Amino acid sequence: MATAGGAAYVTRGERNIKSIYPELTLDLRNPAAPAASIELLTAPARPLPVVFEPEEAVQRLSYLPPLLLDIVLAEGYPTKRPPILIISTTPQWLPDAVLRKLEKEGETLWEEYGGMQMLFAYISYLQEASESVFGIANQVTDGIVRLPMSMKDALVHVDKKLNKDIFEKGTFDCGICLEPKKGAVCHRMQRCNHVFCVPCLQDFYSNCVKEGDVNSVKCLSPDCGKSGDANVDRRTQERLISPKELLQIPLPLETVQRFVNIKRKKKMEADPSMVFCPRMWCQGAIRSERYPKVTDVSRLDESDDEYDEPSKQEQVEKKDADPDSNAKPPGTPHTDRLVICEDCNLAFCKVCLKAWHGDFIRCKDRERRELTEEEEASLRYILMNTSSCPTCNVPCQKAYGCNHMKCFQCKSHFCYLCGAWLDPGNPYKHFNDPKKKTCYQRLMDGAEGDMMNGEIQFAGRRAAEQQADFWEREVFRMQMEEFDTPTS
Repeated sequence: MATAGGAAYVTRGERNIKSIYPELTLDLRNPAAPAASIELLTAPARPLPVVFEPEEAVQRLSYLPPLLLDIVLAEGYPTKRPPILIISTTPQWLPDAVLRKLEKEGETLWEEYGGMQMLFAYISYLQEASESVFGIANQVTDGIVRLPMSMKDALVHVDKKLNKDIFEKGTFDCGICLEPKKGAVCHRMQRCNHVFCVPCLQDFYSNCVKEGDVNSVKCLSPDCGKSGDANVDRRTQERLISPKELLQIPLPLETVQRFVNIKRKKKMEADPSMVFCPRMWCQGAIRSERYPKVTDVSRLDESDDEYDEPSKQEQVEKKDADPDSNAKPPGTPHTDRLVICEDCNLAFCKVCLKAWHGDFIRCKDRERRELTEEEEASLRYILMNTSSCPTCNVPCQKAYGCNHMKCFQCKSHFCYLCGAWLDPGNPYKHFNDPKKKTCYQRLMDGAEGDMMNGEIQFAGRRAAEQQADFWEREVFRMQMEEFDTPTS
């Protein structure tokens, strides 16, 4: 049995551990068998992929519920008996076999130390083993740990809480203002882990949404997504910040709502299959499963907000499947032409844009002569004063600068003079090619904007509209001269 002096020796020795681990809790109520307990942080070197069955989604946890290590120094420790070690977790996400194996390692370590104090080495061993999650990921074939659904809330809560606590205690250099800031006033991007201070993000994103530049609401690191950046998958380079994350930064709810609405509107306008309400005071979009109307952005997950543009194949299939009244024999129902405005609930025909006329009435697309005066003026202005993007067909108007354009909607590079697609790697080759007669050495033509110089010559559709407008004005001038010429 240990003497009183031996117990004092043990107490002094184990108190030295408390100087190393301040979180260690000592229980000296029984001097003959002092006890202690400590919680050890479980932080894998790489986030642990976990599936909570019966779900199939993989979640990656950076922190797991800590190990609770209870230690009892029985009589005879350390020379004659090893310490009594009890390891547990709440909830028990580690299998019993792993817990018992970790406890057995303590006895093995005591034997290796030849009856000397070994608690410091044992705690260090547990901390190192936690980096590999005690080998549990190596025991499954696909490297994904499967746990019951009952543990999901607790484990996800621990992961979020520890992530937040550790982040807020750290100091980071803001990627925008470059000043060192405490984590409590910073935000770490969810996809790439780049860190910026909250005021900088709020100012930039709020201005982008206010000006309608929603395509710039993404990570502001210039290296994000580029080759060699280990923090992010290149496939997410152009992904926008999700509404849920914008609210966490935080941005005002009305700003996030405007962001979602503008993003949705841009996607719908780029989709040739979309139709809008013919009422001039409404102009709302039709009800669509592809672009559901968002009423509560606070409940909008990232996956719900990604309105993917239809692929070219989908557009071709949709066009082929679209019932053409001129191709169908008379009497064939056309109920799939019936659409309803999501704003004013007007039911109308998506072909002729008139109020719904029933299943058996033939109709056709409106001709240009059927457009209203305002629609005609808008169409004429667009044709005369804009060049369409060759990728998404969005009209673009140049106010100043060279004729190398980058589409605000889809980021495609194209020539403003002829509308040709340009290679992003070397877009200026187009203007140095003698074969491109309409654009050769004309990079800076109309540098102050085409509206200020009516002599700029275009190609393609713009050229045809330009010629038609010229001869229309020329005929009008000749007629006026004829009327003004005095007769003899």
